[in-house]
Amino acid sequence: MANVKKFGEAVVITSGAKLEDIRKIAKYRPEKLVLMGGEDGKEPIFAVGLSGNRSGSINKYSIDFGGCDENGLAQVTVAYTGPAEGVKEALADSIGPQVMMLTKLEDSFRGVLDEINADVNRIMESITIG
Repeated sequence: MANVKKFGEAVVITSGAKLEDIRKIAKYRPEKLVLMGGEDGKEPIFAVGLSGNRSGSINKYSIDFGGCDENGLAQVTVAYTGPAEGVKEALADSIGPQVMMLTKLEDSFRGVLDEINADVNRIMESITIG
């Protein structure tokens, strides 16, 4: 599950997933980085991505990770522009939905990575170098 910390005027969201794992999913199964919803379950409602910007970004529809912590967990850093009082409540109100949707996607990553690794291993076994 994602972790949220506020340091001065910055908010750091740390994913429960490693940045390298998100990169691997983006390469082999990018559709697994999109949370589907709506009436028919076929409408994209939230996505995880990778940013070329070191700090990353977050909005109503997506979170783009730009870096990682010392353990390799994906991170995004954004400026805090909320009130000085009731900071926890303000953060929960402003980024809570995105953190919840991120957590739903993260829950599926282990199974997706297992599938990808199995497929890559089969490909590697089929390669002959002579």
